[in-house]
Amino acid sequence: MFNHALQLASDPTTPSNDHNPALDGLRGAAMLLVILNHAIAVPLLTATTGFDTAVSKIAFGGWVGVDIFFVLSGFLITGILLDTAGRPGWWTSFIMRRGLRVFPLYYGVLVFLFLVLPRLVRWDEPAFATLQANQRRYWGYGVNLLYALTRGEGTPLNTGHFWSLSIEEQFYVVWPLVVWACTPRRLLRVIALTMIGGLAFRLALVLHDPGNARAVYFLTPGRLDTLMTGAALAVVARMPGGLARLEGLAPGAIGAGVITLGSLVLLRGTLNPGDPVLAVAAFPLVALVFGAVLVMAVTQPPTGRLARVLRRDWLRKWGTYSYGIYVIHLPLLGAIEYKTKFYQHGVALLGGSRLPSVLLLAAVAASVSYAFGYMSYHLYEKRFLELKRYFARPSAARAGAPLETRLALLQSRSSASPPVM
Repeated sequence: MFNHALQLASDPTTPSNDHNPALDGLRGAAMLLVILNHAIAVPLLTATTGFDTAVSKIAFGGWVGVDIFFVLSGFLITGILLDTAGRPGWWTSFIMRRGLRVFPLYYGVLVFLFLVLPRLVRWDEPAFATLQANQRRYWGYGVNLLYALTRGEGTPLNTGHFWSLSIEEQFYVVWPLVVWACTPRRLLRVIALTMIGGLAFRLALVLHDPGNARAVYFLTPGRLDTLMTGAALAVVARMPGGLARLEGLAPGAIGAGVITLGSLVLLRGTLNPGDPVLAVAAFPLVALVFGAVLVMAVTQPPTGRLARVLRRDWLRKWGTYSYGIYVIHLPLLGAIEYKTKFYQHGVALLGGSRLPSVLLLAAVAASVSYAFGYMSYHLYEKRFLELKRYFARPSAARAGAPLETRLALLQSRSSASPPVM
């Protein structure tokens, strides 16, 4: 009755019979791309050799890893909402389950950073004072706004990467009400208008302040393309024919998106989304490419080429532990370099290249971050995930329900009673 893409409405953090392991692999690939950007490209931005500069420019494209996370979030969260919104207790269930997934680790890190660490380390550096002064933005998931307004100066000590977690949380707060209020076809129109609005927002911001085009990268209205692409795919997956009707178009969409994005990169000479042209035009292309990749990952049988790659055990593990890895990897990089001045060693190698030192530190940081993610998930996060059993999703509208039941629920969404806030 349904394309097997509908199985993806299950919570990716909760193993179940209908969990698609390819999405764990896609999440793992996203995490590795982020590390490629932060651990290799960024340290080489001040490179003095042509080889280092070339490596940095290539690795800088790892910023798209965050957009893979956004596509997955839009797809999975919207799928959950389409299957449950309007049922008794759906709002409480969604909020509590999301909170149990994201809050314990995030706020645990903030408690250590702002309450424990100052009592262990007496820092008199201005950067630490700046971090302490701006901590309310961290507690309130406003790091993305803080980063954009201060051009990164307000998020020192390698904590600026929390901007993406802020965008995710802002999405979790607003999007459930939008899905609840719309029928599926109306939701598709809202998604299209939201993406057009995001494009207009980026264009207006860049025209107003071309020198701060990178602010677009951190502000939620400018980063909705991938979230909305995932959301649109979740809607299509629940319509007759499902994502199977997009399967044949996906390879062409990937090719068209890559060629167009590559042309922009050649024209501008950079992969940096802070470039004014890329800040406006790159994100829809990235959304197109990874939306198509998601379609292929979902619709391909396990024996498909992409599915086989994404289902590799080591890559899936990177995806399973990606939350903890993401949270710790950048502060860890900064802490190691601060203590060891790591990048200053080995510069005489390869004609003055910093690449050997950068690669070694990247390997160390990635390994330690993975170990942290593993321990965090099994010793800490899972304790909270187990509490989800007290907030089960409404079962009548889940992916296994009959088609008639699901469509009737979705079509009646606009006349349902508002949730209790």
